[in-house]
Amino acid sequence: MSSLFSWRRAATVLRKECLDAFRDRRTLLMLLLPPLLVGPLFLMLIFNLIATQSERAQTLTLAVQGSAHAPALIAFLERQQVTLKPLSDDYENQIRRGHIDIALIIPEDFPDDVAAGRAASVQLVYDRSRDRSQVIIAQVEHLLAAHGREWGRMRLLLRGIAPEVAAPLKIQATNLATPQQSGALLLSLVAFYALFATLTGGMAVALDAGAGERERQSLQPLLITPAQPFELVTGKWAAAAIVNTLVVALTLAGFYLTLRFAPLPAVGMPFLFGLAEVGRFSIALLPIALLLPALHFFVGIRGRSVREAQASTSVLLLLFALLPIAQMLLQQREPDWIAAVPVAGHYTLLTHALRGDALSNTDIVWAYLVPLALLLLVLIAAAQRLNREARL
Repeated sequence: MSSLFSWRRAATVLRKECLDAFRDRRTLLMLLLPPLLVGPLFLMLIFNLIATQSERAQTLTLAVQGSAHAPALIAFLERQQVTLKPLSDDYENQIRRGHIDIALIIPEDFPDDVAAGRAASVQLVYDRSRDRSQVIIAQVEHLLAAHGREWGRMRLLLRGIAPEVAAPLKIQATNLATPQQSGALLLSLVAFYALFATLTGGMAVALDAGAGERERQSLQPLLITPAQPFELVTGKWAAAAIVNTLVVALTLAGFYLTLRFAPLPAVGMPFLFGLAEVGRFSIALLPIALLLPALHFFVGIRGRSVREAQASTSVLLLLFALLPIAQMLLQQREPDWIAAVPVAGHYTLLTHALRGDALSNTDIVWAYLVPLALLLLVLIAAAQRLNREARL
């Protein structure tokens, strides 16, 4: 095939496809504008959500019923800068509707248990299914546990027992995570979004070059030109790959500009996404950005219409999108062989880049070797299909 391949004819096809892709300015605008706006907007919403949760945790308001039964507990909460308010009778409905995050109910027998030296009980009422209430619930539970420990120490001291007897184990924790690694947990969403951009960036161009040409009945005239099927496939794939790479570059630029210059609220963690991280992301995303337009094109030429090709591509997108989601949900150390799995291995490289870890040369080799080998196989398969159609 290499002896029959002409780079000049492939470049002619590439120029034709690029003209078709960039001539429709409305479609091009819809391809290039979202990477600069949607990703940064999504990131800013996440930062505002975290900042809001942190602010609500700092200004904790707790609805209490029966505060007169536990003056010591109420005094402890007030010393912790907790704003207390009375609890209404329909508190369950208010919690279900989201008007109250959590309620503290102190029963009437609380003073009797305290006087008898028994364990006194309180009741917390909340709706843990609400994400916005998670931080408040955890903070209230932490405060009540701290008061319980302080209360237990005082009981032991009154009985002449050292408090250390009830706590024989001291835990000294050492956090080895750097500030960048701590912030990388949130920025893993950036890695997923950047990876998803490689899945969708060149899809429209690739499907139009295959199924669109067939639907417009302009594919058959191309097959009777002097260009060989592999030259046609190479030119069409290269055009889609250029658009896909441009979309990925704009996505990374949008994240870089947002984290660098946008007035994001302070969330207490540093988020490093400088030029070094942009370069590492580019290295990790390049092979998959080249492979996926070829897959989209192959799916497109197998479809009889753009609608059929889009339906087939949606299944492909779902399968590829589930891989990084599964990695995030499993919360397990990835095996070494995952570096050879397209999309999954590239997502692992992106997370390493965000954490500031050195990218393994072996992982990079696998991240390029497997997608490029698959790219060649997909292009050959697409050329063979066009060759069969040319003979009909």
